[in-house]
Amino acid sequence: MSSLNESDANELSAYLANITSNTELDALALVSREGMRLAYSAIPSANQINPDSLCAMGAVLLQSGEESVTKIGYNKLIEVVLRGRKSFMVLSSAGRFFLIGASRTIQDLGKTVTVFRYYAGKIAELYP
Repeated sequence: MSSLNESDANELSAYLANITSNTELDALALVSREGMRLAYSAIPSANQINPDSLCAMGAVLLQSGEESVTKIGYNKLIEVVLRGRKSFMVLSSAGRFFLIGASRTIQDLGKTVTVFRYYAGKIAELYP
């Protein structure tokens, strides 16, 4: 989080810790709109997830989602949810950043989306 001052970095770290403690994610990332990884954590068994690829793909998906929503005349994009049979990924717009969460526990999808919406909103308020 080199582009942030120490106070901002600590506040964002606290939000990420709260997300982690309230969800069952395999991986969590805070990413710039350009796809640069600012923070990343993953459980040990998620070592097959490449953090740089996850962040870059997330930026592409979020940009594509924002363009799609704009072209059909809807309001601002809030999140993108990718759901597989036994896993999911959530990308939430958070002001000048976005959050990515990935999990192999599909039963936690609804809870994770709710937690992401809350903390993405908090981050967006502080870092528009």
